[in-house]
Amino acid sequence: MNLAGHAPAFAAAILLVVLIASMRQLRAPRRRPAALAAVLLLQLLAGALLYAVLQPPARQVPGVDRVILLDDAAAAGARPESPSPPLLLPEAAAVAGGVRVPDLATALRQHPGAHLTLVGAGLQARDRDTPLPPGVRWQPGPAPTGWVALQPPAAVAPGARFELHAQAHGSAGGQAELLDPAAMVVDRNALPADGRVVLSGVARSEGRSMFQLRLLGADGHVIDTLPVPQQTVAAPPLRLRVRAGAPGAELKYLRRWATDSGLRIQMQTDTGAGMTVGDGRVTLDAAGLARTDLLVLDERSLAVLAPGTFTTLRAAVQDGLGVLVRLSGTPSATARQRLRELGLPLQGDGSSHAVLMPGDGEATLLQARRGPAAATTRPTGDGLEADLASHVAALPALERLDLHAAGTAALLQDRTGQGIGSWHALGKGRVGMLPLTDSWRWVLAGRDDRHGELWSGVVSTLARPQEAGDPLWSPQPLAWAGERTLLCGASAALQAVPTDGSTTALPVDPASGAARCAAWWPREAGWHRLRHGEHVVWRYVFDPATAVGLHRQEMIDATWRRLGAQAGTGIPAMLQAPGSRWPWWWAFMACTGLLWWLERRMPRP
Repeated sequence: MNLAGHAPAFAAAILLVVLIASMRQLRAPRRRPAALAAVLLLQLLAGALLYAVLQPPARQVPGVDRVILLDDAAAAGARPESPSPPLLLPEAAAVAGGVRVPDLATALRQHPGAHLTLVGAGLQARDRDTPLPPGVRWQPGPAPTGWVALQPPAAVAPGARFELHAQAHGSAGGQAELLDPAAMVVDRNALPADGRVVLSGVARSEGRSMFQLRLLGADGHVIDTLPVPQQTVAAPPLRLRVRAGAPGAELKYLRRWATDSGLRIQMQTDTGAGMTVGDGRVTLDAAGLARTDLLVLDERSLAVLAPGTFTTLRAAVQDGLGVLVRLSGTPSATARQRLRELGLPLQGDGSSHAVLMPGDGEATLLQARRGPAAATTRPTGDGLEADLASHVAALPALERLDLHAAGTAALLQDRTGQGIGSWHALGKGRVGMLPLTDSWRWVLAGRDDRHGELWSGVVSTLARPQEAGDPLWSPQPLAWAGERTLLCGASAALQAVPTDGSTTALPVDPASGAARCAAWWPREAGWHRLRHGEHVVWRYVFDPATAVGLHRQEMIDATWRRLGAQAGTGIPAMLQAPGSRWPWWWAFMACTGLLWWLERRMPRP
């Protein structure tokens, strides 16, 4: 029994007992000094011997090679030679002469002073916190085939585009497909040499849904399939203010998209001679900007801002406001100067160029991404396929001005991967510049879905950061059924609510400090409801049986991290092992027996 972690508590308890017994002896009357001194010394000696029984001194012993078999040990190759029978963890297959142990900690406690060799797929979550002796070796099995890494999409608002990142192994020349809940392929990509892919889809109505990530081999056969949880949450509407120096089609269709998307938009467009059209005057004072998430200006409205208003605008950006400068023509010197003061020093001559944006892929993918509502306005049968194919091929080119800001990130990318537009962070807010002048052409071509995706990406990049409705986070990338998951950021009472309606409190571990983490052991796979204070949050739990390759790779990575701290320590010839308790036990019994005899011999008051 390993009691090393309790040694300070044992020592304090024994010392307290010795002090109490000594005080009783000192308070007893008519005791001879010699006898009293002998009793006090024997009590102290008995306490020290009892501590040695509970925590025997370590001794140096020669290391003995011992093999511990893990899951799928047969695939790891020939077992190393060992004079002792192999130890089998619960998930290891039975072998002749093997000794079954319930966990790694029990194996180390029953067989101290061993040179360990782990054989198999890796350590289960149950054994990763077990303290290991120095020089542990691991003989892993082959890398899994299929999906080995997955980053599920973050929660998005209805109608927004989401992305997932994944990596496959052992499927050269294959393809990755993303299927929606109706089993329709919404995105497809060829696998590069490293197996990393990025797939995207469009969120529909509010709620939780399950997509599927499918891996196809070079011959088209399915190699692996993973569930992809996707959550769509209703977000508070963004507050958008638009000021423009002249009306145009770009503003008309921008307003239509914002209204259809549920944004709260206020627009003011100058028509000359002091006249404006729109939703009334858009005032840019401190109070109004504090109630705005994104301010959209063009080069003309930026140039005519009063110096005091521009100073107020810069202060609002520092406090979190997002600003987009939409370039519809070559900016004046004043507009360039103000963009420079906002951290966007323009370069380029402002000449006009046609630019092609990334396409949609196959017609069937386009139909799945656009959803069933789009099909109701299109022909059916062969006419639908022809119509969709024409829309894929006829995505109009857009006009781009040759303007960019050095040292900033790109807002968009064209079909060749070249950046379009610029943005950067300024204090708590963000400032961006977009040199596209006619995204409205996509709406006229029947591609209002792509027009909405373009503006949704720009607005979500630059708008004021919104408070997260779900503050819980986990240092573990995925949650697995039957394994512990850490939930951090618990600022209120946290409870797990299984499907049967019962509640399980998840107390915060005081040792986690400011992270405020609680441990959660989900028993079943699927969506789980967690009650965090007055809010309800959802987490998806993966099933190791339906994501074998992904779970195996995570186990391999965790085992390498666990053993990484011991890399380069070598294998010592002598190891420390707990000494025998029996000599200390007999000495303790002799000491306490002598104390009993002295107590019987000493006169009573």
